[in-house]
Amino acid sequence: MFLSQLIITDCFDNEVRKVNFNPKGLNLVVGINNESGTTNNIGKTTLIRCIDFCLNGKLDQLYIDKEFKNSINEDVFNFLKNRQPTFQVVFKDSASEAMYKVSRKVIYEQEDFKYDNKILLNNSLIEGDFNTELKKIFFNNLSKKPSLRQLIPKFIRKDEQEVSNVLKYLHSTTSSSEYEKIHLFLFGFNSKTLLQSKSELELDLKRKKKAKEALGSRFNAKDLKQILEITKKDLEKLYKQRDLFQLDDKYEIEEKELKKIQLSLMEIEKKISDLNLKKTINVNKFKELDDGVFGGDTQTLKLLYDEAKFYSNDLHKSFDDVVIFHNKMIKNEMDYLDNKIKKLEVEILKLSKKRNDLSHQYSQLVIKLSKTGSLAEYTKLNEQIEKLVEKKGQDEKLLDELEKLETDISTTKDKLSKLKDKLDENLKDFDNKLAIFNESFSAYSKHLYDTEFFVSYNPEEDPIKFYTKNVGGNEGSGKKQAIVSAFDLAYIDFINKLNFNFPHFVAHDKVELIDINKLKMLFDISNKINGQFIVPIIHDKIEAIYSEYKANGNVILELSENNKFFKI
Repeated sequence: MFLSQLIITDCFDNEVRKVNFNPKGLNLVVGINNESGTTNNIGKTTLIRCIDFCLNGKLDQLYIDKEFKNSINEDVFNFLKNRQPTFQVVFKDSASEAMYKVSRKVIYEQEDFKYDNKILLNNSLIEGDFNTELKKIFFNNLSKKPSLRQLIPKFIRKDEQEVSNVLKYLHSTTSSSEYEKIHLFLFGFNSKTLLQSKSELELDLKRKKKAKEALGSRFNAKDLKQILEITKKDLEKLYKQRDLFQLDDKYEIEEKELKKIQLSLMEIEKKISDLNLKKTINVNKFKELDDGVFGGDTQTLKLLYDEAKFYSNDLHKSFDDVVIFHNKMIKNEMDYLDNKIKKLEVEILKLSKKRNDLSHQYSQLVIKLSKTGSLAEYTKLNEQIEKLVEKKGQDEKLLDELEKLETDISTTKDKLSKLKDKLDENLKDFDNKLAIFNESFSAYSKHLYDTEFFVSYNPEEDPIKFYTKNVGGNEGSGKKQAIVSAFDLAYIDFINKLNFNFPHFVAHDKVELIDINKLKMLFDISNKINGQFIVPIIHDKIEAIYSEYKANGNVILELSENNKFFKI
């Protein structure tokens, strides 16, 4: 998408300003000094701010100085208020030759500005949401993130944050998660869900391995299988001994009753053990939930809230409401768990009483049977069996848990392996795209400073963070701004090579800090690319080379005290 024309008309349809853009290369907006040597308030930067406004930017950028928020240009404000102009930018789609007219009529009523927004395609009105249709036209994308207004400042850099930072060009509060989506989108990576899945699987695998390590701290699964085989054979021997054990006939009934009580006691012990385990689990959950109630420290929840707000602009709850709701939900679950724990304690108490009663019966029978000399051996035999059965049950349960974890770990590893293969394919394609960009970026930076700059990233970080090597170090602001310009011109090369139908124009304010020789290099680079470089600049800065670029047709607008942008 290329800039073709900017037309501003007032409410009476009188033409206020018309600017035709060079279809390719350098487009200079030159501020000519007045007699006192100043170019203040002639509207040198206004052209690129008008383009930004037409792309759903804010109107107040035309009359409020961002560095001095209380400083309002009354002349421009009154012009907008009284003459209620229509701003129209004409764009040309080089691929289809289609012409898009994006217009915003300013309406002032009830002490506030409102807008009538329209988009025409070859003079036919496009229906739909203004912002959504703009994103579809300029980025062929309908997803909420990154938003149109997060992308446009990469192409129209007019404020200090935008012109001074290659990659982190938005407000300083912009999160790494937001930048991740912006940079992945700009460089053509379309498989972010794969990265999210990889992160989740790796975390899941780490948890399962940790759980397996804790369970198998004494014995692994193979150890337990061998131990169980030994226990099984030991029990077989003991059962055989007990079956052959004979008490006196007159105690036969008591013997059977004793065995029955022993079995009942073993069953109750197992139930009590299970209930105690459930109680422990629920008590731990209760403590975890209690730790999750937010009092003074709400930083974690704040991060989650900001992330949710990033993905949806339609959140109707304040952060305080979210904290209250979060604590209420936790309190409800804690009440539920507390009730559950109390019920378990009641069950344990009942079973304990039953166990005590059976133990008493068992003791009475033992006293009765103690008259036989063989009872001590018989009792000892039963105790050995009980201990082995209990140990066998514990080992079997531990083995089941270990084997389940091993199966889960194996399944997770398989999923992770397949996902990594798919991700490697996507990242390989993405790396190839990034290499195409860096080919131009490194060439332009080397031409400017004999140093090759490049963009890279770390795929292991979550969120992924992109960076430019050597940028952001100790370079002066002029050098940094020149690298920002080189980056944006390289990006136009990049989208041309990959046939991305994105904006083929970049606009940069505040270039006066760049050394004149470097500035000339950037101008010459821009005249060789298939894109547009729009630069507002004062005449004094480029006086030595001005005639050369004016003769070449690169000056699209000259402004002065007698020819201000809005002619006011």
